[in-house]
Amino acid sequence: MAEAIVSVTVQKLGEFLLEEPLFLFGIGDQVKQLQDELKRLRCFLKDADEKQSKSERVRNWIAEIREATYDAEDVLEAFFLKAESKKGKGIKKVFRRVACILGETVSLHSVSSKIKEITSRLSKIAESMKDYGIKEAMDGESLSLFKCLREQRQSFPYAVEHNLIGLEQSLEKLVNDLVSGGEKLRVMSICGMGGLGKTTLAKQVFHHCMVRRHFDRFAWVYVSQEFRRRHVWQEILLNLSYKDENQRILGLRDEQLGEELYRFLKRTKCLIVLDDIWGTDAWDGLKHVFPHETGSNIILTTRNKEVAFYADPRGVLHEPRLLTHEESWELLEKISLQGRENLEPVLVKKLEEIGKQMAIRCGGLPLAITVQGGLLAMKNTSNQWQRVQENIKTYVSSGGSCNGSKSMMVADVLSLSYEDLPPHLKQCFLYFAHYPEDFEVHVGTLVSYWIAEGMVMPVEAGMTVEDVGQDYLEELVKRSIVMVGKRDIVTSEVMTCRMHDLMREVCLQKAEQESFVQVVDSRQQDEDFPSLLTNTSRRISVQLHGGAEEHRMERLSQVNCIRSLVYLMKNQGSQWELLGKISFRNMKLLRVLDLEGAQIKGGKLPDDLGDLIHLRNFSLRLTNVKELTSRIGNLTLMITLDLFVKGKLYIPDVIWKLQRLRHLCMPSELDPRTKLDLSTLRNLQQLWDFPVGQCNPRDLLVMTSLRRLSINLSSQNTDFEVVSSLSRVLKRLRGLTINVPCEPMPPPVDITQLVSAFANLSELELFLQLEKLPGEQSFSSDLGALRLWQCRLVDDPLLVLEKLPNLKILQLFEGSFVGSKLHCSVNGFPRLRSLTLSQLENLEEWVVEDGAMMCLVSLELKCCKKLKSVPEGIRFLKKLQEVEIGNMTKAFKDKLASGGEDFYKIQHVPCVVFEYCDV
Repeated sequence: MAEAIVSVTVQKLGEFLLEEPLFLFGIGDQVKQLQDELKRLRCFLKDADEKQSKSERVRNWIAEIREATYDAEDVLEAFFLKAESKKGKGIKKVFRRVACILGETVSLHSVSSKIKEITSRLSKIAESMKDYGIKEAMDGESLSLFKCLREQRQSFPYAVEHNLIGLEQSLEKLVNDLVSGGEKLRVMSICGMGGLGKTTLAKQVFHHCMVRRHFDRFAWVYVSQEFRRRHVWQEILLNLSYKDENQRILGLRDEQLGEELYRFLKRTKCLIVLDDIWGTDAWDGLKHVFPHETGSNIILTTRNKEVAFYADPRGVLHEPRLLTHEESWELLEKISLQGRENLEPVLVKKLEEIGKQMAIRCGGLPLAITVQGGLLAMKNTSNQWQRVQENIKTYVSSGGSCNGSKSMMVADVLSLSYEDLPPHLKQCFLYFAHYPEDFEVHVGTLVSYWIAEGMVMPVEAGMTVEDVGQDYLEELVKRSIVMVGKRDIVTSEVMTCRMHDLMREVCLQKAEQESFVQVVDSRQQDEDFPSLLTNTSRRISVQLHGGAEEHRMERLSQVNCIRSLVYLMKNQGSQWELLGKISFRNMKLLRVLDLEGAQIKGGKLPDDLGDLIHLRNFSLRLTNVKELTSRIGNLTLMITLDLFVKGKLYIPDVIWKLQRLRHLCMPSELDPRTKLDLSTLRNLQQLWDFPVGQCNPRDLLVMTSLRRLSINLSSQNTDFEVVSSLSRVLKRLRGLTINVPCEPMPPPVDITQLVSAFANLSELELFLQLEKLPGEQSFSSDLGALRLWQCRLVDDPLLVLEKLPNLKILQLFEGSFVGSKLHCSVNGFPRLRSLTLSQLENLEEWVVEDGAMMCLVSLELKCCKKLKSVPEGIRFLKKLQEVEIGNMTKAFKDKLASGGEDFYKIQHVPCVVFEYCDV
């Protein structure tokens, strides 16, 4: 990871070298020397990063480079901010600017001295490679670690596992797909995280009787991260040929080997398994010997979904799932209790109770369960099993052994995925160490942290840092490191994600090794505080657990050099109390400050908040802050500012100074004293709750980069012509929310002109009373999501909306429709995937014709208490996966329950949930 930090800093130093002040003040040469020193060290860091887990010398050496690099960035950034704040126009003001800067604490002499000191430190670190045997330690560890991990992971086709739990359906499907192929080469990919059972499944397919009858020859080759093309080709041909050909094959040159293998595969129907292939470059190196016109097939196992799609975009991709709790126990029981028929029934029952709890802790990962089972198979008493349960993380997750002990393998297997990451993704991976176990991570927030810390750099013209950050997250998903929680149905972007518990343990180990983040448990503040003072981590994550939670911030105020301070409530959306004196005096290097949910005495933060000149991401979401200090205008590097507080907030008119802002979330209600000028915020990508009453709508005309806009109109000012005129400049706008308060109730409005003006919208949310719904031709053809609140529509809106060709999400909330009947016609809603009907108090009848909503996956029906039953047509929706019924009558629920008269309508749906329907 140090390689990534150094690379980013080298790039920033290059940008600094282009700036005028350096050469005016005569320190350009020093910065160039610092940059050159970092470039030299960067050459060794890739190898060093890989070896540090096995060598304390290497680990300490990397830590020194990391700290020096952070210090260099902090010093120069502070200098430039001071210079920028004194910037005048014209050469005559240069010397006045110099005088001002020299009068500040960051003087020229101070900056020059600090740069020289950091460069000297780096030079000594470079020299220490030889003096302290760092290079030798790196070289020595390299061979032993690689050999150990390769030997542990190497697969052999004859070693078939017989405990096939949870893979039966997968096996049947893969075998059928394999034997039904034609005369074209097909690649079948088995993809998933380490330890998921990919190789186990591939072996079962490889040895299946139907497969053995279908193909003539078979080859199994373990590829691995360090693959060599000649070795793989050679192994395939040796597997396919007769034994007496071995010597001749070993003597073939590369081109002869490739040509002979190509001809063999073309004339003979072969099955080739390429186990554990890591990257697209490996496939590029191997693919030339695989003819397109052939009856041969390939199975590859990989952790990276990109490899699967790259090898054959039309091939079969199979992703084994995690085991259920029941399957986990079945597998654990087979391994740990098999052949123990002589045990007393009372003891067996006790062991089963303990074992089931341990099976759950393995998170459905077959490798972890297998390791655990092998360990328990050697334990004969309930006390021994209990001790294993109490230390399950130590037994299952601990890595770093090369003695072949299976109990030490799981973390090593999962760590391979981390070691294979490019440097910039290693930093992003380690950020997950901030989060508690089983935490559903909001991707937008996570990416904003990455951006604030400079971990995301645009790589292509036209791509924003937000786009690149999303790509980083998708890459972690493709590599089976991060698990998707929810995807946006319209854009397919990942909205929430999480980590498997065992992968998270690896993340925590690596984060500790890298001194990446210090996690503070709010229940153990007194115990954790001493370690904070001695820890070299630049980030602190305070994990809160809900209830009457309290935290005293003054202790954290004593910790210097931190870049990130994040408070995370396990029960997301809850509030907690921030006690004691709040001060940011010693936190001047903060890039990220997230106080979500904090309840602060007096509802005000101290003025020294304005000293956090490096701050780029600041969240007061759901806090009770009532007033911001005017010194927030000093935070000119701010990128993300979340002011969605509880209650009213007074904001001084200084936001216009934050001209780097890209994401601004305003409070739902502003203090009447607030009047804001936002006309300088040209870089905004997202603006939430723009208050027309206290801002000039024409300020929006400069925000030409806006992608998402939420605008609050007052009930007295519903001038939609002004909003409609924005469409001429907001060409990139994809999401629009318009909110008009219900009290006092404004007259109904016609929004046809407004809807027609924004021709590229993909999401639209309306919270206002309408005269009527515009015709389908008025809506954007790209509209994928529509949410309506308090529209008071009398006519059935579905008659219009069902004709929108790309609508995937439709949500009709409280008061959006006041009529009594909804009707979905044949062929209506051709792409709709999610439908919500909530608090439609007059709805009595809903008709769904056969052939309507054929792509529907999710249905929510809540608080429509006059509705007597679900439509008959629901039974025709074969793709429907989940139905949620909430706050409906008990009679309505009883009809749909098993044995009820309407049960047949939803019996095909895998997941049906009832909430608060028993009253």
